[in-house]
Amino acid sequence: MTLRAAATLALASLAPPAPALAEGARLDLACTYLKSCDQAGACSGFSGPVTLSLAPVTIDPSGTGDWRFSPEGATALPARGLSHTGPWTWQPGDGHLHTFVLTGEDSALWIRQWLPTERYPETYAEIDILTCEISG
Repeated sequence: MTLRAAATLALASLAPPAPALAEGARLDLACTYLKSCDQAGACSGFSGPVTLSLAPVTIDPSGTGDWRFSPEGATALPARGLSHTGPWTWQPGDGHLHTFVLTGEDSALWIRQWLPTERYPETYAEIDILTCEISG
């Protein structure tokens, strides 16, 4: 079984992969936005592609540990993951907290929270609903 096939199987079942596949299980995702919603649940149609890479740095066999998150080929940001399907969390700065989680074999949620700062005095969030497939 190839690493790509193993990653696809793991995502399909939403179960952690076998320990032998845990280290080095980089995920390259080709996603499409379906909707964008606010924290109150009001959604609008939003479409467009986005590519994402999640690369393990130091993880245990279940995928818990340090990862690197790269949206659209940008500089990788340090992230913390709880499993091979997420959630992954990171803070790109300016009071933002991001969470990304695979929710099925071809779906994901990306949550962006703005925490209280001088620039953004009130907390609010945006939730993007995406379809994704493993690429590369």
